[in-house]
This record gives sequence, structure tokens and C-alpha cells, in this order.
Amino acid sequence: MKTYRWALVSLTAILAIAVLPSGVSAQFAEDAFRYSSSGLGVGARALGMGGAYVAVADDYTATFWNPAGLAQMRRLEFTGGLTNVNYSNNASFLGNSATSTNSNTALDDLGFVFPYPTQRGSLVFSVGYNRSNDYTSALSYSGFNTQSSIVPYLFDPNVQYDIAYGVGLEDTSENINVTKNVNQQGVVRESGGMGTWAFAGAIDVQKSLSFGLTINVMSGSYTYVRNYIEADTRNFYSDPRPVVPIDDAYLKFNTLYLNSNLTADVTGVNAMFGMLYRYRDVARFGLTIQTPSTFTVHEKYSNDGSTVFDDGYIPTAGGKEYNQFGYDAVNDYSVQTPWVFAAGLSYEPFDGLLLSGALQYTDWTQVQWADNPTLEQDNITLQQTFRSTTNYSVGGEFEIPTTDLRIRAGYAYKPSPYAGDPSSYGQKLVSAGAGVALEDNVMVDLAAIFASWKTYENNYGPASLNLSRADETIKTTTLDLTISYRF
Repeated sequence: MKTYRWALVSLTAILAIAVLPSGVSAQFAEDAFRYSSSGLGVGARALGMGGAYVAVADDYTATFWNPAGLAQMRRLEFTGGLTNVNYSNNASFLGNSATSTNSNTALDDLGFVFPYPTQRGSLVFSVGYNRSNDYTSALSYSGFNTQSSIVPYLFDPNVQYDIAYGVGLEDTSENINVTKNVNQQGVVRESGGMGTWAFAGAIDVQKSLSFGLTINVMSGSYTYVRNYIEADTRNFYSDPRPVVPIDDAYLKFNTLYLNSNLTADVTGVNAMFGMLYRYRDVARFGLTIQTPSTFTVHEKYSNDGSTVFDDGYIPTAGGKEYNQFGYDAVNDYSVQTPWVFAAGLSYEPFDGLLLSGALQYTDWTQVQWADNPTLEQDNITLQQTFRSTTNYSVGGEFEIPTTDLRIRAGYAYKPSPYAGDPSSYGQKLVSAGAGVALEDNVMVDLAAIFASWKTYENNYGPASLNLSRADETIKTTTLDLTISYRF
């Protein structure tokens, strides 16, 4: 597995090593962050307002933003939505620039809200599905590296996983001599996402005060594919001898192909508690607390390598040709996520205008590996890798007089959770949206969210050395469509 640098989301990071570990463990800080984080959110109305929805939450999507908001609903509601993500990554690598793209369309949410008849106050239940995160990404790069090669990082003392030996680039004394002056290029694709079955309820405990609870049963999948090539494009490893022995094979090195694949299945459970206070139908104040969850991750991964040598390379070890080698392995581990706290305020200065803001605090140093007591040192490393963050979002909605049309806009900022990252590595989001009421019971909402941030990836080696670093500028465009029917 590559050492992956992801700013969000999800992506994004401090990197330690390059390839899938030696059949033992494939978990990195980036894995912990990926499965612990949430994406943009659900619902076109909420997203059109920049995600500043904690103190609004008056439809099915309250199950995601603030379950206490369900208590505001007096009618049955059925909601469904789709989301489309377009991902663009411009990477600078060893003086060269390359742009890669990826996209995905998926179910955003599907839910049902049913108020329970009461003599006073409100009691509301809801059940549905929310897509809480999307792992779509892409990266392409190419450049000539005069300082290092991936080959030394393919060495493993266990011959079962020693790709360097298996493809003929390690001699019989475990020496590796292809160490620099190679052209490096790669293509990376990531896909998958996290889905949540949400079971929620809310109750008015006083005329203007509501409490709510959502139980989230989460499951997801993640796929990572990297096709990597190193080549002797400038003939640094071109030996004039017609034949070289196996221990000098590197002197005839031409090209290394390395393909890495990983798939993961992820499951977990957590809960969100919510509170909403309504002041004279003019202002609302909301609070939420999301509990930690323990995600169980089951990974299957493989590394496959092959080499091409110049004419004249003839192996001498029993006549066996060392030019192709690979292995498959599995890895199971658990991630414990941090507590998440959010607060929001909404205000209606006059009929038809709604203004809203929200803050979300997460102490990412609480993330830890949860399945193995021998990982205590790794958990200390996680604490040093991460920091706490406070996301903020603001948004507004305006109902155009004498029409059934509402227009929306919003802005959000999500700092990088990695210690030492500059503000440019934080995710900036600008959103716009509109909604139209069809008759009295159908609402159609559309939102567009434009996000941008910077990050980087090291293909191998300690992050502090930047041996093979790609600096990335990422932009995403997300379109969300939601249709709600109330009856």
C-alpha cells in the first residue's frame, strides 16, 4: 500500500512507509482518519447552506445533523436523494505537473419520518439510510528521481514478502544497488464509501425544548489501486558486458512494474445525542454529541512486481528467472474514533430569510487502534500525528416572495487534522442551492458544493525525507438532489 497523504477526508497526512507491510499489518494513520471522519453530509437543503444545519434540522436529514430537530415535524415524510462527486487532482512531482480525475454517483439518503400522535408536544421516529462519506480520489505523477528509488523499500527479511529479491533486484547477500537515477511514474485510484443505517427519535420535553437520539449502524467499503513504474530511462544501469551474473543483475536493469491492490470491508456502530431549543419561532439553538465508535476493518491486499532487463541478463541460480513475484495477504484491525461535539444557531430576522451557523469540534488525538494491546506505541504515534480541529460553517436561505422558490448559499472550512499542517491544507467549501415546492407536499432541492485544498503524498520512505513526494492541489464538485414527499 502506498503511504497515503490525505487532508480530509477524506481525505489526506504525515507518512511513514511506502508499501504494504510484510504480510503483518497494513494500517496507517490515514486509515484511522479515513474511517473516523464524515464527509460533506446529506440532504441538498443542508448542503446548499454550507452544512450549517445543526440548528435547523427540520426534515429527515436531522438524523445526520441533529436528531432533536425531528421533533419539529408534524407530518409523515419520505425522502430520497442522489449525490455525484467529481474529483480533480493537479499533482506536482519532481518538477512535472499532471492532472487526474475520478467521479462517482451514489445514493445520498433514503428515509422515512413518522410523528407519533400525542396529546401534547411531539414524539417523532425516523429510519433510513445516509451515505456518510465518499472515498473517491485520483492521483497521477511522473518524473526523474536523482536521489532515491522504491526498490530498497521493497526489501523484506521474510522471503515470502521480499519483492526486491523476487524480481531479481537484490543479490544473494541481500544487497540492493538500484537506489536512485530512475524515472518514476504512477497512477492511483481510490473508491468506496461509508453508509449508515440511522434509527432516530425525538421528543419535546418542554414547549420549546427537544431532545433526540440517532443510533448509527455503519458499513462501508474501500478500494485502493496503484500502478507504479520505475525505469532506467537515462541508461544509468546499462552494463556493456554481453552477460552478467545474477548478483550483478541490477547492471542490466531496465524497468520495474509494481501493482498494489487493497480492498477493505468496514463495520461499526455509534450514537448521536441532540438538543434543540426554539425561541419564539425566531431563533433556534442546537447541540449534538457523537459518541466514539469502534470500526472493524477486514483488508485483503496484494503486491505484484515484475522486471524487465536489458539483453544479456542471464540468471545463474539453477536457471531460474527472477523477473516476476507477488503475494496476497489479509489484515484485520479495529479503529476507535473520537468524540465529536457540534453547536449551531439559526435566526429568522423576517419571514422568508433564514441565517444559520455551526461549529464542530473533534480531538483527533483520541483516535487509536483498539484491537491489540501491543499497539500501545503505535497509539502514541497516532496522538503525535493528529491534533484537535474546529470546523465552522455559515449559510442562508431566502424564499423569493410570491413564488415557491428558495435560494441558498453557504461557506465552510475544515482544518486538516494532522499536526503541523498549514491552513492551506484545510478544506474550503463554497455551496449554492435552490428548492422549489410542488403543490403542498412535494419539495425538490438541488445543491452544488465546490471544495478545494492542498495535500501531499510520499510514495515511500519517511515523510521527513520527502524521497518521492507529490504535492497535490485538489478540487471537487459535488451535486446533490433531494426529493421529499410529506403527507
